[in-house]
Amino acid sequence: MECLTGGNLLARSQAWLAGMPLLFIGVSVPLVALAFLWPAPTEFPMDDAYIHFVYARNLAEYGQWMFNFPTEKGVGTSSPLWVLLLTGGYLAGIPLHLTAKAMGIGSLIATGAALYRLLHPLWGPIIALGATLAVVLSGPMVWFSLSGMETTLFLALALLVLLAYRAGHFRWMGLLLGLLTLTRPEGLALALTIALAETIRHRRIPSHLIGTGLLCGLIAGPWFLYLYLRTGYILPTSGLSKHITATLGIRLVAERNPVLGILARLTPLTYLGLWGVYLAEFVLGGMVLPPPRLPIGTIVGNPHYTLSVWAIVGWIGMVGPLLWTARRAWDVRCWPSSLQDPARRPWVAFLLWLAIHNLCYMAFLPVPGTASRYGAINHIALWLGLASGLRCFSHRPTLQRVWLVGWLLLLVANGHFWNAVYDANLEHMQNVRIAAARFVRDQVPPEELCAAFDIGVVRFYGERPILDLYGLVDPEVAEWYARGEMDRYLRVKNVRCLILPDRPDTTEDGWFELGTMLGLLNSPLLAASQIALFEIGQDRWLKGYLPTLNYQAAVTVYRLFPVQLRR
Repeated sequence: MECLTGGNLLARSQAWLAGMPLLFIGVSVPLVALAFLWPAPTEFPMDDAYIHFVYARNLAEYGQWMFNFPTEKGVGTSSPLWVLLLTGGYLAGIPLHLTAKAMGIGSLIATGAALYRLLHPLWGPIIALGATLAVVLSGPMVWFSLSGMETTLFLALALLVLLAYRAGHFRWMGLLLGLLTLTRPEGLALALTIALAETIRHRRIPSHLIGTGLLCGLIAGPWFLYLYLRTGYILPTSGLSKHITATLGIRLVAERNPVLGILARLTPLTYLGLWGVYLAEFVLGGMVLPPPRLPIGTIVGNPHYTLSVWAIVGWIGMVGPLLWTARRAWDVRCWPSSLQDPARRPWVAFLLWLAIHNLCYMAFLPVPGTASRYGAINHIALWLGLASGLRCFSHRPTLQRVWLVGWLLLLVANGHFWNAVYDANLEHMQNVRIAAARFVRDQVPPEELCAAFDIGVVRFYGERPILDLYGLVDPEVAEWYARGEMDRYLRVKNVRCLILPDRPDTTEDGWFELGTMLGLLNSPLLAASQIALFEIGQDRWLKGYLPTLNYQAAVTVYRLFPVQLRR
């Protein structure tokens, strides 16, 4: 009896010790998130989060999947699962901001737990925990979790899919793949990846793969059918609009700068160049590490982008050697044998998914997205690559310790930088976007229709229908833009209030002066009279803008008059 009791105690102790890394992840993520949340816990750093809130609120209150009206054709959200979860919290009496924050942080914890379990069999508990913490506590990853968007939920579900794949639980995998696709449609890339990996492993299409695909299709298929019946497309009109505007934006920037024009001629080169510069600048020290700095932005016509000299030292002395050493883990020649090993199999799928995911964006939406959220998987790959390279230098312990210290310093600097970025983002949202929305709500008569490019905050806080000039929920705007008749579009819609994300007569606040570029402020059909301007200090705007490209410095509200009426 005593032996049995001792055996139980030993088993419990081992189980407790095995669970300690997961407990550490579950405690450290909320602590770092709370440090980010300290200045303004109820708001969000980007406009798109409020688009989801509007859909969730309307679904709860009216039972309609709509942004403005039940009859609108477009669908301005690509994450129905996120909207449904927000709606559930709203119906339960939980404020939308609390639901979104809790889901984002909880999803980041789940991402860390799944990543640790995937790494543990290969790297052991200590290295697996260190690599996992580097991923989930990195600045962009915490920013994603607090952005009010579905990014960390997407990552958590994807890594859970890989765990189910390792365990051979194909029914669970089909369920998770369906939920992943409802979180973001590019979840289908992971489904394609696993189908490809399994076909290679078995040298045929196995029967369990068919069942998994059917279950995934049963869960996600109705959403795409609904989109097609409502809009005529199998993708949300928000995604199609962003494809058009991103492509247009790259072309316009390239026309103004000959250096960028060379890159823009080849979409793959544009995509790889943007990601390389982004990671170097905002993750690997370019603007994260302290001065002295080099003014590299002058090359592309934006002097605000600088490069820390310490980053150059770090790239040459640490980052480059570590990533070069880690390339062995990417050796395609080893993949067929790795597919036969249950512990390595999900990592082959991960690498395939990394490639296919980026290829899809390279073709469809060749930009990193707000704070690089479109390619959040790249952040996981980067930190795991650095950890893998560091692990390979166990035969040179002194060099390994020096690099470990440099790695930790980079991680701390990264978190500090992104905490400041998050604070600046919230300051802009509160003093510019939300202030403008409340001004429109209080000062513009409710019977007058307003139009805007960034529609989330102004619709949520303005509490009135908004004509969408971006095309997220009003896809017909693309036809008017193609004809160069945006001013006529506003005239036809009888718009009396225009909300633009820029200041008049300057492009210093961003790449474009939208009002003039689209012919809205110099139109023969409409006269615009400025009635309000909302802005923050230049330094604070740049702090939040440069790493996210999330907004321009100011929001200007205009009153519009048909020309003949004004006369």
